[in-house]
Amino acid sequence: MAKSSDWLPGSRTDILAMCRKWLAYLIETLRTALGIPAAEFTELGNLFNKAETLLIKAQDEAERTHVITVECQTAFKDLSAKMRFFRDRYFKVPPLTEGDWAALGFKPKDAHPTPTPPPDGVPAVSLSYPGGPHAITIHLEPMAGTQELALESDYGYAIYVGVMPPGGATLEQAASDKHYLMKPPLDGKGLMHYRFTRRRREKLVFEAAESSMLVYVCCRYENQKGETGQWGPVASAVIP
Repeated sequence: MAKSSDWLPGSRTDILAMCRKWLAYLIETLRTALGIPAAEFTELGNLFNKAETLLIKAQDEAERTHVITVECQTAFKDLSAKMRFFRDRYFKVPPLTEGDWAALGFKPKDAHPTPTPPPDGVPAVSLSYPGGPHAITIHLEPMAGTQELALESDYGYAIYVGVMPPGGATLEQAASDKHYLMKPPLDGKGLMHYRFTRRRREKLVFEAAESSMLVYVCCRYENQKGETGQWGPVASAVIP
């Protein structure tokens, strides 16, 4: 779950509310000016609709199942990754006005912020099996001999995840909404953003069809301004 200093809201309802503002304001005012391709905008809308629909089902005791719960988790992971992509790719150049930021649901910028330097530590990742079907636990800590950062206030872990079928993904699998990997990654650049966290441990739950595939996880430190540090080593494990 996102923390207060992370710009992405922590609750699923608030994520939907922010994305709803984006869709309305971009189509009315900013999409063309920011150079957002129609296909990217459509994909954001489709991810929003899917997440909203699955959340309604997940909150309905009559419809909620284990499959719905997993699909809802995946839908919000995909939507959050796309929203982070939009902010990093389209909302920084050209710079938005304060009015634009407010209309998109961002908090006003602090006129007298406390200086926070870019992260200079390097995190390490290890993976374990917590029990239960198709689950992996991510363990996060500073690499031995590197600086331990103040995770409680200024810093957190940006986690990136990718899944590779045995032998590597086909072109069709790589182009799917799962973005399966065709080859093992060298660092986090080829992986999808999973979440920002200040926790030392996060649990990943996969679909049954992904059992026996390889999951790759990499992370780097991120500060409250969105600045990131060096990539840590890539960890991998077979999905049970």
